[in-house]
Amino acid sequence: MVAARSLLFSLYVGLVTGVMGMLFLPALIDRRAARTITLLWARTILAGLAAICGLRFRCLGAENIPTSGAIVAANHQSMWETIALIALLRRPAMVLKKELLRVPVYGWWAARTGVPIDRSAGAKAIRLLRKETVLHIARGDQIVVFPEGTRGPPGALGPLQPGVAAMYLAADAPVTPVVHNSGDFWRHPSDMKTPGIITIRFLPAIPSGLPRRQFMAALEAALRQDAVAGASS
Repeated sequence: MVAARSLLFSLYVGLVTGVMGMLFLPALIDRRAARTITLLWARTILAGLAAICGLRFRCLGAENIPTSGAIVAANHQSMWETIALIALLRRPAMVLKKELLRVPVYGWWAARTGVPIDRSAGAKAIRLLRKETVLHIARGDQIVVFPEGTRGPPGALGPLQPGVAAMYLAADAPVTPVVHNSGDFWRHPSDMKTPGIITIRFLPAIPSGLPRRQFMAALEAALRQDAVAGASS
């Protein structure tokens, strides 16, 4: 049953993405309109996830959700958090791997509303990330990054990559850590989705102005604190 529902949900995502992506194509001209459509898309996907797979979520620490220019740094376990953070933030801009731009329809919207990065470009990618972070913070966006750089298993936190420190120092902006336990329910790499309630928690922001080493230590400590979202809360 779980496998069948997971497959049905995957088909649902493809259908919703294709139909909405083509129907609202003119919205790509305007950044604000494109953000509105991606918000609608994210909420539609999460509603389908609840209805088809019985997988819902609860949000803790809503008072810590930034409403102005900020960096949001989350642990990464599945595709779920990339959708949920679009739905929960006012002006999200997702840092994503450049390869996703090749995905038909989805890639068009990702290019317009996100921050595509070529992870193989080394120092060049870091420079671009610094520049884009400053631009998005100045616009009042919440730029979302997954410091581990790739998805990891539930209950673990991988090494934090240097890009997040570069973003923090370049923008001189606060960083809001976010923890969740999506991997307990949205399995990777099997892509199975089991019924339950994902917990996502927004933690108090790390203030701007800290030295690099102190910032990285504070961020790692925050992400390891209930590293999988403090599900016991």
